[in-house]
Amino acid sequence: MQRTQQRGDTISKYIKGSSVLILVMWSLLIVSCKSDSTSSASSESTSDKVLDKLSAEIEKSPTDHSLLYERAKYQFDKGLYDPVIKDMNAAISIDSMVPEYYHLLSNAYMDYYRSRDALNTMIDAGELFPKRIPTLLKLSETQLLLKQNEESLFTVARILTIDPDNAEAHFMKGMNFRAMGDADRAIAAFQTVTELDPELIDAWLLIGDLFEQKGMPIAKEFFEAATRVEPDNPNVWHSLAFYLQNNGDDDGAIKIYRQINLIDKNYTDAYLNAGIVLLSNDRLEEAMEQFEILAKIQPQNHYAYYYRGLIHEQNGNIAAAKSDFQTSINLKSDYPDAKKALLNLESKEAKG
Repeated sequence: MQRTQQRGDTISKYIKGSSVLILVMWSLLIVSCKSDSTSSASSESTSDKVLDKLSAEIEKSPTDHSLLYERAKYQFDKGLYDPVIKDMNAAISIDSMVPEYYHLLSNAYMDYYRSRDALNTMIDAGELFPKRIPTLLKLSETQLLLKQNEESLFTVARILTIDPDNAEAHFMKGMNFRAMGDADRAIAAFQTVTELDPELIDAWLLIGDLFEQKGMPIAKEFFEAATRVEPDNPNVWHSLAFYLQNNGDDDGAIKIYRQINLIDKNYTDAYLNAGIVLLSNDRLEEAMEQFEILAKIQPQNHYAYYYRGLIHEQNGNIAAAKSDFQTSINLKSDYPDAKKALLNLESKEAKG
């Protein structure tokens, strides 16, 4: 049950799952599931026409730092962090005054589980480019991710002395206050963001989430405002539906989940959540329809089979239920709910 929202090069993704929003810095926390040895091995074995062409051009012009940057970007997209780091350090040694080089190098360090190097790279960049707002924003993000909230806020203050109305800087201020548990100041910062840049959708949703955590019904107004800003964005509608689902308006949530699938028929989380709400209201036939669609669109989704199995069980179709629970386990071997459901059925059968 996951939704993502992204904006620009400096405002980051967050994932909204359960009833909590979690900021995930696009360039920092989206860490590749690769070990050091995997990256190194890949860099040795990977060869393709684009990479070969870039390498040949670099061999002809070894001091052309822009070619090193192009090759590094290409390899970064493939998760080849060793050569990216090597190329970017080489490019910086040739020309140390290109800020984008530090950004890419920091990204590579972070995705390679070298967070201290990533931070130090951006600290260096912040010193070299003290008036460049995108670089300072990235430094602030890196500090936030590494829980250096006071340092991150200091970097934000540097930005605001340059541009007091910079919406992304106020967003970063809000994220730091939120991380520090200061909901009131976080809300104030995010409200400033909505005034400066209403299209920065993350701010509306984060305000809604913070008010929801406070148990304040005004939260709904901010989720609704977000849908007016981006009416064709299913992720935004999902946030509103999830709020309704968690606050007793099941019919409203179901209606929006169905609306989401009119916007995007392949938005699987809407089928899943609608099915769960329908199942909790004993609307088994309608719930089954949602899980059937989910299993068809995303056959690897273990939730689809687990919940479909629950409905089979309630309908007395034990063989189908066991089959679905087993399929769910096959898809995700550590999924405890499916294991427990299958064990319970087998236990009942054993008792006769």
